[in-house]
Amino acid sequence: MYITKKHIPAHSDKIKMNNLEVTLDYDRGGMNYFTGRETPRGYYLIVSPVVKDGCMVSFEAFSGIKKLLVECKRAGKGAEAKARAMVDEAEKELIAYLDNKYGIVLE
Repeated sequence: MYITKKHIPAHSDKIKMNNLEVTLDYDRGGMNYFTGRETPRGYYLIVSPVVKDGCMVSFEAFSGIKKLLVECKRAGKGAEAKARAMVDEAEKELIAYLDNKYGIVLE
């Protein structure tokens, strides 16, 4: 279950999308079978280009990006507060990365 989620209206000529979905989430970590690597446990910020149509949200697989904000042994209010304080700066960084990759224009 995500902690916070918001949608930012945007568009691109390279990928089908009409919003960027920004999510702060806690990941329990463990083995990632797609990459074959261990994923650290902690709070992540995820930014994905999506198509939002009313209540429906669809996305293209592997089109988003995520960044570990706070690595921790378990979910807690202190670590969550630390992650929330880092969201604005990390959000700008991830949106810039997707802009470079897909030519995203924020509306």
